[in-house]
Amino acid sequence: MFNAPELLNNPNNTNFNLQESEIYSFKEANELVNIEKYTYSLFAIWNGVIINLQRRIENFGIENLFTIMDDKSNFNDKATNLKERWLNVNEYKIIDYAKNLNIINHVAHDIITTLYWMKSNNNEDENKGLNRYEIYAITYLLEKNLILKEFKKDLRINKINTQNNFKRREIDRYNDLNLVPQTHQEMLLRSSIEAYKKDGDEDNNMPSFIDKYC
Repeated sequence: MFNAPELLNNPNNTNFNLQESEIYSFKEANELVNIEKYTYSLFAIWNGVIINLQRRIENFGIENLFTIMDDKSNFNDKATNLKERWLNVNEYKIIDYAKNLNIINHVAHDIITTLYWMKSNNNEDENKGLNRYEIYAITYLLEKNLILKEFKKDLRINKINTQNNFKRREIDRYNDLNLVPQTHQEMLLRSSIEAYKKDGDEDNNMPSFIDKYC
């Protein structure tokens, strides 16, 4: 028995170095845990984690990513926001890209891979057995082994090239935050929230940030 991790309770903590879309994902995950929607909370946590990995890879250098990608045309380097740049890149492969670039270590790689398979599990009986403490456990591990780690930079790149890497402009940050979710996991998440609103106690309103995310 333990309390919710700081990453869920207070993702605004500056030690996490999160951006708006990540913060909303972890806040949403916490609220879904509180209403016992544990399976859907995994989708929200995954969303925050994959955005964090994408940012770390971009910070390290897209040219480095291109050296290990199967097909670099899948990455849209002309797009003005994070989601569109990574839209055609397989999310599972992103975990391996981060590990192969030495952006994350093998422990973080295995934890993130575990999260991927947890949220991808379609076995209803197993999902019914999921509880908040399993969610808290995987989140504690992610907080320690990924979120709290510093963003790595490729020291081989000179200062000019580093400055030319993707720097998130205000319009980029705005676009990322306001894009409508498109993945089937996010659509299921929205559907679950809407069903809860209709069937639940009218006095138990859903927090406003969930509506903003959806």
